[in-house]
Amino acid sequence: MIIQNNHVKASLVKLTLGETEKLRMLYSCVLLLVLIADLACAGQTMTLEECLQTGLENNPSLNASRFQVESSGSDIKAARADFLPSLSSSYSASSIFEARSSGRTNQDYLDQDIRSFTVKLSQILYAGSRIVNTYKKAKLMKQASEAQLRLSELELSYNIETTFYQLMKAREDTVSAKDSVSRLKESVKSAEAFLRKELVPYVDVLKARVDLADAEDQLSQAKNNENRQREALFALMNLPMDQNLRFTNGDYRILEQEPTFEESFQYAIENRPDLKSLNYQLQAANKQRAIAAGKYLPTATFDIGYYKRIADYAKEQQTVAGSYNLDENNNYMMAGVTLSWSLFDGGRAYYENEKYSFEVLKFQALITDAKNTISTGIRKALYSIMEAKQRLASSTEALSAANQNYTSEDKRLKAGISTMQTLLDAQSRLVRAQSNKINAMLDYQLAQSELKLMRGGDNPEDNFH
Repeated sequence: MIIQNNHVKASLVKLTLGETEKLRMLYSCVLLLVLIADLACAGQTMTLEECLQTGLENNPSLNASRFQVESSGSDIKAARADFLPSLSSSYSASSIFEARSSGRTNQDYLDQDIRSFTVKLSQILYAGSRIVNTYKKAKLMKQASEAQLRLSELELSYNIETTFYQLMKAREDTVSAKDSVSRLKESVKSAEAFLRKELVPYVDVLKARVDLADAEDQLSQAKNNENRQREALFALMNLPMDQNLRFTNGDYRILEQEPTFEESFQYAIENRPDLKSLNYQLQAANKQRAIAAGKYLPTATFDIGYYKRIADYAKEQQTVAGSYNLDENNNYMMAGVTLSWSLFDGGRAYYENEKYSFEVLKFQALITDAKNTISTGIRKALYSIMEAKQRLASSTEALSAANQNYTSEDKRLKAGISTMQTLLDAQSRLVRAQSNKINAMLDYQLAQSELKLMRGGDNPEDNFH
């Protein structure tokens, strides 16, 4: 019995050990899956092109513009229906019965039940060109809505691009600030070490600590700005905030030769969606004027119908010859052309025509204003591109020199042939050179985006390197 109990205990121990091993394996698998998921999330990146595509697909403002285009398409279908005939039918039932009468009135004739049924087909033959102009106006308004949609896409792309570039700049600022903090921490350590050896005065240590505190403040501000730009970019793409998603800047595009103002302005005249939209609305206003003027012209309608009338009298008619039934059951067809002409409407059509004459003038003024705005925007963008490109070239050379200067001063200080103040000055020049290059690159990219917005898109003839 004791042997059996020991055997059972041994079996239980083996079973327990086996289950423990399985649990360990399961736990390891779960950890591995979680680690793989984390690595996958950490590896997710989005380029500028992917951000633009996502924003154009998800942005709710663009979806609203697309719905407006669909609504305009329904207006075209509704206007097209006026070219087709209309079919109508009616049915009525009524009773006539005596209320009060006197004289030679036939009471039997008054007491009756009447039922009538009508089917009528009508076709407008001429309406002062109002139907045609209404249809053309609906088509123009759809084209205007499509142009507005393209303008919304262009503006959203501009906002995504500028926010993306500002995010890249904020990230570069963060990296630069981290490097500055790291260098100043080493400078503080060196200053404290030299102070212990009485090689530098205590004031140098204080200067290094102050510069370190300033650099840490700059780092905090850079991180905050980066987070703010990330949040703005996610909002433009209509995506939830994801801390694991990273954005990659890709290659910066540099124009080999700046486009001329004349080329850019001509491209804008041909491609700016707002100019197209205003032109469509101008044409639609002219159509509306024609519609108002057409109300002074006659309207011709062709009608064909089937009519059925049943009259059921309450009593028969009595005569010398005897009684007879007055009930009626009439069926007949009717076809004809109706010509109508409104001779006076209180001046309504006249003032409608006057109203849309002012609308025409309004859109002409808006087109002129838009052209002036585009012209000014293109000039400003070209000036900014030229200036930022020069700054980018000079700041690149300055950054290279500042790096060499800081490295040289650091070595000289460690060799005891320079001072802490000289190293701190070199550090300050390096930070300034890094900031100048980052700002120049951002300004160059923003100027390119502004030129793209002003022209209505990228010109295929532009060359980048």
